[in-house]
Amino acid sequence: MKYLKKYYHYYLCFLLFFFGILFLGYNNTDNIWNYGMAHAIRIGEIPYRDFNIITTPLYAYLMSFFLLFSDQYLFFVFGQSFLGVFAYSFVYQMIGKKVFYLIPAILLGFGYLFFPNYNFLVLVFLVLLLYLEKEEKSDYLIGFILGLLVLTKHTMGVVIILCSFLSTKSIKKCWHRILGMLGLGILFVVFLLVTGAFPSFWNLSVAGLFDFGGNNHYRSPFFLVLSLICFLYCIYRFIKYKGDVSNYYYLGSFFFLFPLVDLFHFQYLACMTLILILMNLKDKEIPKVVKSGVIVLFVFSILLNVCYHADVYSHSQFSQTNHFMGYLTTREYEEHFQEVLEDYESRENNWMFNYHNMFFDIASNHPISYMDIPLYGNFGYDGTNSMIKKVDDMHDVYFYVSDHENIQYAKEIYEHIKETSTYSYSVWIFDVYYKE
Repeated sequence: MKYLKKYYHYYLCFLLFFFGILFLGYNNTDNIWNYGMAHAIRIGEIPYRDFNIITTPLYAYLMSFFLLFSDQYLFFVFGQSFLGVFAYSFVYQMIGKKVFYLIPAILLGFGYLFFPNYNFLVLVFLVLLLYLEKEEKSDYLIGFILGLLVLTKHTMGVVIILCSFLSTKSIKKCWHRILGMLGLGILFVVFLLVTGAFPSFWNLSVAGLFDFGGNNHYRSPFFLVLSLICFLYCIYRFIKYKGDVSNYYYLGSFFFLFPLVDLFHFQYLACMTLILILMNLKDKEIPKVVKSGVIVLFVFSILLNVCYHADVYSHSQFSQTNHFMGYLTTREYEEHFQEVLEDYESRENNWMFNYHNMFFDIASNHPISYMDIPLYGNFGYDGTNSMIKKVDDMHDVYFYVSDHENIQYAKEIYEHIKETSTYSYSVWIFDVYYKE
């Protein structure tokens, strides 16, 4: 009972993450794609070689550990919730009870910050680095965390390493941090060479960055303005708190917005901004009107989410489909899903190319492949043409395709499948084409 009272807020944090993902993440395809990557590793597939992943794979491997207990989406959510509590514990140690001021901001963003993806793990390591720097921990340990960050998202990792080195102003400290990273770097290169995944890694995650950056360039004017405000605050911090190493990590966190500036990516920057603001404020310095405003925002954010999702909830249920226990979906979708799944499983040589691939491939125990994430920039250098060539090499195959309005959807591949194959029939939203 003593531990229950002492650590109650950790249990509440776990529940907030757990139910936030279940009830707010039903329409977020990224959740399923990230689950699919962890599932692919769980069944023995190799990243880059067997399926396309454009970043370094630590998050997928970490989440696959939780799937060892059960290869269910629900255990994927458990894993993300534990990761959320881990991040919360360090934020709490840095800012105390002021951490609760973060909750309304997260809920106002419709809970996107909760959702399972590698950007969240990057945020976890950034928070951990702030804590280690504040406590003046070993440079070898800081280097080790920097190495883990590179293995989570290499583009952000390189930027944060540069920011970390700039913050030290010491060659000796930089060298110690390099030594802390070195073992992880060697281990990853050995992994790529032993599994034969190095060429694919280079194509997808290094050379493919040109395709990814060139095809994913959405910029929301509203979040651009908010980002500019955050940048002005960053400049203010460099002037006001000279010598504070957290300023450099904050500057590096702006790369969460590359190459997309939208609500999903802005929330990570916003979270870092709020943490740093609260780090420099004592609870007594926060006016009562602000505290009252936070309470009002909390209630408003709850009501906003209830109203926004109310219509969907009235027609929803938790999926009973293989592997997707705990995934909230509409009853109509679940009915059609079973219809398509039965048809999809009726023959062996089937491939899907649409936003629903992961659902059907996982549910039917089909291997995860390069087809499963049909987005521009996810197939490596000149990736769209490379995938078209892969389609040309396929024979005696049924393609399940459907169009999608998302600007990231690789329509050229979709159109090529239709042009080079013969229409057979339709089932729900899918057109089925046969290619001899």
